[in-house]
This record gives sequence, C-alpha cells and structure tokens, in this order.
Amino acid sequence: MPTSRPEIADRTFTYEAGVRLLSERKLREALTEFLGVVADNPEHAEACFQVARLLLKTLRFKDSIAWFHRAAALQPDAEQVWQGRAEAVALGGSDADRRDLVAALKSAPIDPKVRVRLQDRFGSLRKASRPHAGGVPSKVIAGLVAALRSGDAPAVEAKAKALMRKAPRSAVLACILAETQAIQKRSEEAIASYQRAIKLDPDYAEAYGGAGRVLFNSGRIRDAAEAMRPAVILAPDGVPGLAGLGASLSRLGHHQAAVVLLKRASRLDRRDARLFVELGDACARLGDHEAAVEAYAHAVELASRSAKGVSVGLRLAFADALEHVQRSADALAELDRALRDEPAHAGALLSKASMLQTRGEFEEAHELFRRVIQRHPENGDAYRRLMISHRATRNDPIIDEMVDLFERDGIRDEDRMNLGFAIAKALEDTRDDARVFRFLGEANRIADGLSGVSANQRFAEIADCREAYGRIDFARVAAAAENRFAPIFVTGLPRSGTTLVEQIIAAHSGVESGGELGFASYFCRALVSARPGVPSGEPDPDLVAGIGRDYTKAIGRRFPGAGHVTDKSIYTFEHVGVLKLALPNARFVVVRRDPRDNLFSIYKSRFAQGTHGYAYDFEKLARYYGEFERMIGLWRERVPGWFHEVSYERLVANPEEETRRLIAACGLDWEDACLNFHERASRVQTLSVFQVRQPITSASVK
Repeated sequence: MPTSRPEIADRTFTYEAGVRLLSERKLREALTEFLGVVADNPEHAEACFQVARLLLKTLRFKDSIAWFHRAAALQPDAEQVWQGRAEAVALGGSDADRRDLVAALKSAPIDPKVRVRLQDRFGSLRKASRPHAGGVPSKVIAGLVAALRSGDAPAVEAKAKALMRKAPRSAVLACILAETQAIQKRSEEAIASYQRAIKLDPDYAEAYGGAGRVLFNSGRIRDAAEAMRPAVILAPDGVPGLAGLGASLSRLGHHQAAVVLLKRASRLDRRDARLFVELGDACARLGDHEAAVEAYAHAVELASRSAKGVSVGLRLAFADALEHVQRSADALAELDRALRDEPAHAGALLSKASMLQTRGEFEEAHELFRRVIQRHPENGDAYRRLMISHRATRNDPIIDEMVDLFERDGIRDEDRMNLGFAIAKALEDTRDDARVFRFLGEANRIADGLSGVSANQRFAEIADCREAYGRIDFARVAAAAENRFAPIFVTGLPRSGTTLVEQIIAAHSGVESGGELGFASYFCRALVSARPGVPSGEPDPDLVAGIGRDYTKAIGRRFPGAGHVTDKSIYTFEHVGVLKLALPNARFVVVRRDPRDNLFSIYKSRFAQGTHGYAYDFEKLARYYGEFERMIGLWRERVPGWFHEVSYERLVANPEEETRRLIAACGLDWEDACLNFHERASRVQTLSVFQVRQPITSASVK
C-alpha cells in the first residue's frame, strides 16, 4: 500500500514552484509543494523554513515550532529562522518550548544583539515592553497615567499634546495620547496615534495591543487580530495582548488557537472575570464543553464577589455549557437564577424553554415560548424554536401571525431570518409547498451573511484530513492494544439521521447515550498537521495511543464506569482510521441519506452561530457533500470493514431488519428495546427533538 499522498504521487516538487504559489497567495498548495520538496530532500533548509512559516501563518503553532527547530538545525546561522521560531514559541509554545529556545539561542551563531533581543522576550520583557520615553521623565509619565485612570481623558490629552511638542520622539506619549482618544470614542484618531507610537518604537507591545483593542471594539475583528499578533510576539506573557488576540481569533473561527492564548492569559491572571468568560466562549465554540464549564464557573465565582454581580448573559452561557455536559439539573438551576434576577429576560426564557423541549416537555416549553412572544412580539427566534416541536395545521393562526411580522418594515434581519425558517417549517407542515421557498430563500440569504464562519475553512479542514490520512499506511501502524474502551461512534452529515441511529443504539441496556461529545476530533487534530516525520506516512504510535488515552479519560470523567458510550459527533467521519487505531475496540457507524433529502433538510435548518457555514447556500452544500463523499471513499479504500454504513431510507423502510444489523455491528446482543427507542425518556439535543420521540416512519423520505 502506498505511503505517499495519493493526490501527489508521481509528481516532481520544486522550491521555485512553492515560492510562486506563495506569491499567488495559494497557501495550501504552497505548503503541499514545500512538503514534497522536503520529502524528496530532507536536508532542504529553505523548504523546511517555508513550511514552518506557512504553519505559523495558519495558526498551527506547535507544528510550526517543530519545523523551525528543524530548519535551525539545518541552517543555524539564519536569523530569520530564529526569529520565526521565537514568534511561534511566543504565540503558542509551552514552557518547555520556551526553555528549549532560550537554551538554543545561547549558542546560536547569529548577531549577538538579535540573540539578546529574542532571549529578553522570554525573560525581562515577557510581560511588558520598555518603550522609548523620548526624554520625558518617568514621574511625568506616571502622573499622566494616574490622571488617565481617574477619568480625566480630555485634560490628559491636552497635556500629552503639549509635551509631545517638546518631545516628539516619545513613543510613550504617543501611546498615552492614543489612550485618551480611545476613551473618548475617537477611534480613527486613536489608531493613528498608536501607529505613531509603533513607528517611534517598533517593539512597543502595548501600542500594538491598544490599536488592536480599538479595532476590535470598532468591529474590525480581522484587523484587530493582525494588530494584536505583534503584541503577543513582543510580550508573550502580556495578558491584554493574549486576551485580545485570543478573543479576535475566536470570533474569526480559529477556536483552537484562541483557546491556547486564552488559557495562557487565564493562568497569568486569575482575577479577571471577563477573561474567563472569553475563555469559556472559545472552549464552547471549539466543542470542549468540560473546559467551558470550568471557565464559566470561575467567572461566576469572580463576578458574584463584584459590585455588579453575575450577569444574565454569563448565567445563560454557563447553563448552556452545563447542558452540553449533561448536568441538566445544574443548567436549569442556573437559568432559574437568571430569571430570578430578570423574570422577563427573553434569552433566559428561551433557553429554559429549549431545555424543556430537549426533554420532551413540550407543553411547558410552548408556554414559555408564548410568554416570550407575548412580551417581545417581534422575537423571531421564539417563533423558530417553538416551531421545532409545534406541528402547524391548515388555518393555524400562527402562520399568518408570523407572515405579518416577516413582511413588517423595520424588523431586524436576525428576526426576519428566524421567522423565515419558522414560516417555511409551518408551510411544509401544511403541504403549502409552493410558498416555502419565498421565506426559506430569504432566511438562508440572511443566515449566510450572519454565519460568521467561512465555508472554505471547513472545506480545507476536510481536505487536510484526507491529505494527511492519505499518507498513512494503516496496516503498518500498531494499534493501541492496551486500550480496552469500546465507544460507539455515530457519524454522518447533519440531518442525515445520526440522532435517530444514536437513540436506537442508546436504548440498549448496556449503552450510555453520550450525544455530541466533540472530544475525538479535538484530540485527532494533532495528526492532521505537517509535523516532521509525518509526510513519510507513519505517525508516531505513542501519539496514536495518546489520542486513545485522552479520549478514554475525557469520557470516563463524564460517564464513570460505563461500558459502552455513544458519541454522535458528526465530524468523526474525518478521523475513522486513526480513531480505530487509538481505540481498537471502538465501533463506527456512518449514517447515509439520499443527498436530495439530506441537503434540503440542512438548508431548512438554522444552526448555532459560528457553525456549519456551508449550510445556507446550495452550491456550498453540494461541495460539502462532495467533501464528505471523498472522505468516506478514502476510508472504504484504506480501511474497509472498519465501519458500518446505515442507509436512512432502508432503516425507515425495514426498521427491524436494519436495526438488528445495526446492533450486531455495534457488537451488542439484541434487545427489543432498540426497536422501541421512542418510548425511552431521554434528553435529545438536536433539531429533531420532536421527530426522534416518534416511532420510525418514512415521513422524511421524499
């Protein structure tokens, strides 16, 4: 079996082609080219350096550190290699990475001034810069800072301008001036003053951070991230820079990199509740809900000791994280605290109603949805959530009620979007199909603009998996035989029937329902990287075994003593091969559905903000389906027999026959309860909360 990537077999790679691709901003293609050069010539220092730079640019910090280390070993006198390695370590390195870098710099054959400057970033300058004062006495600067903290920004601005006429080279004064302008909401002036400070002192971390903060508050998140990056590079333990860059990257969808930065900031400052809220948000977006619970809990503790107390928004985020780790009672208690503080808070009422909905308590949930609608009649989200478990009938007054709101002038785009999804669902309930797309098309158009996540990024992630795993000869990699844990992974496209299949399996007495756990993909990302040694096609067996150990520990904390746990994380389809090596007793079920039904069902759905950015456009949906097919095709070719495929259509047409095959494929003895799964009281966190509580029918097959 070949060990090279199938997509690039029998190709000649050249450094010049990689440079050309870089100039054309084709980063993925350039990375592939440079990796090919290194595979052909492991001693090619420049290609190793380019791989490291590209990995750093794409926020794969740990991998870039390894490649910079390799490049430095091949070309130790190249200053740009050491500077790149220092940047990577500052952004995402561990304490050990820092120690290794500082030790290596001591003997690096580069300009001593450069060496000392890089060492100081991890020593005396790791928390803050020493900016150029331009001859201004420290007492004067301290007085300006104290006055600024007291809230007299206009007076400080006037003094700073007067002093700058005498000391025009003072970067500190330029930064103080920028702070006064930022406080007074004069963003463009503030940014210009920060840029002046940076021009006077290019190593002024706080000036970069200040500019980034103003850009962030102005909604220019991408520009903010670019500005914040040097702040962290120059002062790796500067909490404002770490927090600002982490928050920016999280909003741009780079959740893993964001968590790395925010965790470091939170270790350095345990007293800032806002920092832990930001960390909790990033962990939740990444899917690490256990870590999110821990961060939010600390934020709640800190906020409860403050004069302002715990905000309703924080309680809602904490409750959502608790719900994701199946601490339902704690989640509802947190929502009740929020409603005690603000009984009419729409978000708290909607969250509680949705939690009741996931438990099948539809009447109580509908009462809360109606309460929100009564108090906030233009709240489209309340209608959309209500319609998930409300089946409309002809002449149902709720349809005209929603249409009137949808067509009202001045309604917010987000409310119109949610109403569009709700109306489309109601019209489909009543078989008024001719009118569906008028509302559904507009809802998806708005949702596509509000999604906040790039579909191309998701396509690239799957392509990276296919490329990385395509290099591996799975027959030659030793499985982690000592790991006896036997989870059951259920995966497929969204809205393909994965929830139905998981509920069938979880009805078995020997199985615990895990829901969408998210750990597996998180742990597997270490292999989907351009690490030295991986291009040959054989990952480190210890790394593979570590994935299994980490997953087993994570599930064990959530479900202590459970023999079998289902994991319905849909992204697992990307990692079937390596997860089977890491967890040899695991079973994998891939759910398939007719793409016409499947993709239309996705198109009809409103997903959580920042997820499934491909879902609101038919062309993107078709491309995503193609990526899924190619990934499953790789597993069929490389690891046939390692997973069981379920056809949704066959399952609903022949439930007993297909269910028996499914249970056998999971390594379980037959139990009649698996056919009567809908009678089992269980929390169901899915857009199909109503459907999965009904017996199997062909209603969703068209």
